[in-house]
Amino acid sequence: MPRLPMPSAPTLRRAFLAFLALLALGLSLRLKHYEGPNLYGVQAQAWLEGRLDVPGPAEDMSLYEGRYYVAFPPLPSLVLLPVVALTGHERVPYRAVALVVSVLTAWAAWRVLRRLNIPPEDRPWLVAALLAGTAFWFCAVQSEAVWFFAHVVAVTCSLLALEEALGKGRGGWAGLWVGLAFLSRQLCVYLVPFIALAVWLRHAEAGRRRQVLQAGGALAVVGACTGVYLVLNALRFGHPFNTGYAGMPLEDFLAVRVARYGLFHPAYVPFNFFHMFLEGPHFLFTGARHLAPNGMDGMGTSLTLASPFVFVALAARGERWFRVGAWSVVLLALVHMLLYYNNGWVQTNAQRFTLDFLPVLWVLVALGTRHLDARVWKGLVAWSIGLNVLALALMPVLMRVLHRL
Repeated sequence: MPRLPMPSAPTLRRAFLAFLALLALGLSLRLKHYEGPNLYGVQAQAWLEGRLDVPGPAEDMSLYEGRYYVAFPPLPSLVLLPVVALTGHERVPYRAVALVVSVLTAWAAWRVLRRLNIPPEDRPWLVAALLAGTAFWFCAVQSEAVWFFAHVVAVTCSLLALEEALGKGRGGWAGLWVGLAFLSRQLCVYLVPFIALAVWLRHAEAGRRRQVLQAGGALAVVGACTGVYLVLNALRFGHPFNTGYAGMPLEDFLAVRVARYGLFHPAYVPFNFFHMFLEGPHFLFTGARHLAPNGMDGMGTSLTLASPFVFVALAARGERWFRVGAWSVVLLALVHMLLYYNNGWVQTNAQRFTLDFLPVLWVLVALGTRHLDARVWKGLVAWSIGLNVLALALMPVLMRVLHRL
């Protein structure tokens, strides 16, 4: 009887790493999710019932003329609509849906790396960095709660827009995907001119007329997506530019902040800057003796400490205008976030708002890996993923064990 060939060492290593990844993912699903209904599911249920308003009150619902509404952009609710139609919003397996969408996210990220001519052996590291070394993992496993599912959808749409702009460069499709990203998270609006620029550069050899048609087509489709959002605002809140956020009740320190300074103010910059760039992982201990572990600080960990691989972007080279456009997205979004009254609280080991620009920054990271020693940037990726494993997968287990002790 012929002997079956033994798997090679690289194959065994990949299988072992895949096993560890699935184990970490499974453990992270035991992470206690943030309380509150998934408002996107609630909105989808209301649409199925022929209504724009939703039953309330609940956290982050907006009150307008005696009715409650979900003020957030509509695409995540549209994604959930078929599942809600089958199960009802209270029985939707939100985390499972988020994980299914995450498979599409990984596929789109891989395609982007192919478009950038990143070596095949480096692509798994970079895809893992984006999905498992950033706030994306936390948002995926927290998708049962209020806001997090929108980040998963927005990152996916942003990557699909980048893949189209860097690949075939069809302006209509690129514009549709970035428009859908905006219809998931408003701050993705900063990606719009960059995607149009990427389409423009993609057709540089085809002549000016081709560039104008494709980039203009991207902007036209984004304009149509924006029109959908404005019409929805008018139907819900009486005016296209009334987003409904003013009717969203705030509590605790957020209410005090906004009452004193409004939604945007330089007074928020020091707090946001420290949490964006300087704050380390802060583990909480409670009880009379402050010895009982109770998770991590909901204000999150800085990008510098939680995802240090992002600074590989500083080594990016290549097309000058492409890099200028990409860095403009990152800097404009950062300024917006630093001036905002809320840094993304609640979040674990991350700054989740950074996901609004992270796909573009991640492209710069991919370009930067060409100019750094692989041991350096892969070490930073390993740190980022390892810290997330500790925070999201191992902490729930450790807390149960230590509480028993």
